[in-house]
Amino acid sequence: MKLVIRAHHLSLPPELPKFLDKHVTRPLARVFDDSAAALTVFLGDTRPKRGGVDQECRLSFRIPGAKTLNVASVEKDLYKALLDASERLKRLVQREVAKMRSGSRKPMHRPLGRSWRERSSRQGVTPEGDPASL
Repeated sequence: MKLVIRAHHLSLPPELPKFLDKHVTRPLARVFDDSAAALTVFLGDTRPKRGGVDQECRLSFRIPGAKTLNVASVEKDLYKALLDASERLKRLVQREVAKMRSGSRKPMHRPLGRSWRERSSRQGVTPEGDPASL
């Protein structure tokens, strides 16, 4: 899994990569581990000079062959925002993987004894205009 960390109006703590490995990438790797998957972590301070609840964490997980999953969390502490977003992303990835692994929702009904000509139209005529009984 490829990991990209981006920060906006924020200096990254030195222990952040180790924290991300332990609390974000390992739990995701248990659910979906593919070398083509990419996790992008956006960290930011939404109001840099004011303070308050403004530490933002957005996680974007790209699964090959499926849609990109996005989760955001805003907390007072950056690590709390990361933990909240990672738990939500893990549940979302589990749901998406379950959808990918399940079969189609509607099995195709193929009755026996009907030719392609009979199925091609309701009136019993082929697309070329010939009768279907040929």
